[in-house]
Amino acid sequence: MIVTYHLERWRNREIVRLELMEEGSRGISSIVPEKSLGENYKTVVAVLEEYEGFLKEAKSGQIFGLFEELEEYFPEHPKVLFSLSCAVLNLFSKRYGVSFEEMLDVPGRAVETVERSDVLVFPEVVGHVLRVAGFLSAMRSVGEKVCLVVREYPDPITNSILNLLKKLSNGFVEGSWG
Repeated sequence: MIVTYHLERWRNREIVRLELMEEGSRGISSIVPEKSLGENYKTVVAVLEEYEGFLKEAKSGQIFGLFEELEEYFPEHPKVLFSLSCAVLNLFSKRYGVSFEEMLDVPGRAVETVERSDVLVFPEVVGHVLRVAGFLSAMRSVGEKVCLVVREYPDPITNSILNLLKKLSNGFVEGSWG
C-alpha cells in the first residue's frame, strides 16, 4: 500500500488529506486537527510518518487486524486511526467490490437528530471505524441510549461512513470542529 498525504485549506483551517493506493485503486480520507485540543498538522504528519513504514507492507485485505497492530506500535492517536480506517475501507470497497453497508452490516433504519443521550460518542476519540461500530452496537445491546456526535468532514468518503455509523446508534447530534 502506498501512503500519501498533503496539507490543504478547508474552512479557514489546515487539514491533512490522506490517500492510500494499491494496484490502481485509491482510498481517501482527511484529518481535521483541532487547535482547541492543541492539535496541529505537524503532529498528525509525524504520526502518519510513524505508521507509513508499517502500511507500506500491508495489504487492504488485512483490514480486520491492521488497526489493532498500528495501535499496538504507536498508540493513542485515535483521530489518525479513524481517518486511516476510512481510507482503507474505501480502498477495500473498491478493490473487492463490497459496499460499506455490507462490510459494516448496518441495519436499514432511519436515524434522527436527538437532544439528549446517556452516552455521546465522538468517533475520532474511539479510533478506527470497526471499533466505533462495535462500541456503538455493544452500548445499544446493553440498553444504553448512545448518540453519535457527527461533524462534517472535507471529504465525502468519511461523511458517508459517518452516515452509516449513525444507524448503529440511537440518534446523532451535529458537532462542530474546535
